[in-house]
Amino acid sequence: MKKIYILSLIGLLFIFAVTGCNGVKPPNGTEGEGEGEGEPEPVKATVLVEAFIAMGCSACQRVEPILEQMAVQYGKDRMILVEIAPWGDYHTVETEQRYSKWYGLTGGVPQMAFNGLSGHLIGAADYQTIKNKIDAQLAATPTIKLEATKTTSSTGTIIQGKIRNVSNSSFSGLVVNGMVFRNRGMTGFRYSVTDIFDDEKISISTISPDEEKDFAIEIPGLNWTAKDDGVIFVQETSGKKIVYQSLFID
Repeated sequence: MKKIYILSLIGLLFIFAVTGCNGVKPPNGTEGEGEGEGEPEPVKATVLVEAFIAMGCSACQRVEPILEQMAVQYGKDRMILVEIAPWGDYHTVETEQRYSKWYGLTGGVPQMAFNGLSGHLIGAADYQTIKNKIDAQLAATPTIKLEATKTTSSTGTIIQGKIRNVSNSSFSGLVVNGMVFRNRGMTGFRYSVTDIFDDEKISISTISPDEEKDFAIEIPGLNWTAKDDGVIFVQETSGKKIVYQSLFID
């Protein structure tokens, strides 16, 4: 009996030595190592929400807390809120022109643009209506990848970066633009725009699929302090003035 057991054991060891372990491949130094390395990170969709508001506007006072609450809920990597005064307190020449000349808006405030006029609301919309507009933009497939960094010195601020067309279509008539905004310390102007880079924006005549272009926006005299945040965005210059991509800059 003992001999049969020993012979069986020897036979099993022989088979194992010849065939190896079923279902397990010996490591070859390549499979499973660095899995995913070298693959580009997926481009995330963002939505730039431009809220045109003014002091003393009762409808603005109803919609402002909703927008500011959503900015916290979504986070700056998904939703970037800027509050733009086209007139009255905190308005500038650039903010007035953003409302009237760039978008050609009329009818007072509040008005909200979601990635340009790709989405647009007038009046004191409720939470769900605004959320639907934001979610619709975030559900869209991104077409532009945007990267940027800023450098501030005693002479001003320089924002350098690059854009890449990650779609299958060519684009023409684009600009790379930006805004600086600051917390005024009150509900309604916690994302108050202090400057828009209209004079310094960069024009992109055409960009083909998978093409990448560098840019540099130089803003003389802009002392970007720790109190300031900003946004860089790629926008078309005609039609609905769609914002194809935006990026928060602190």
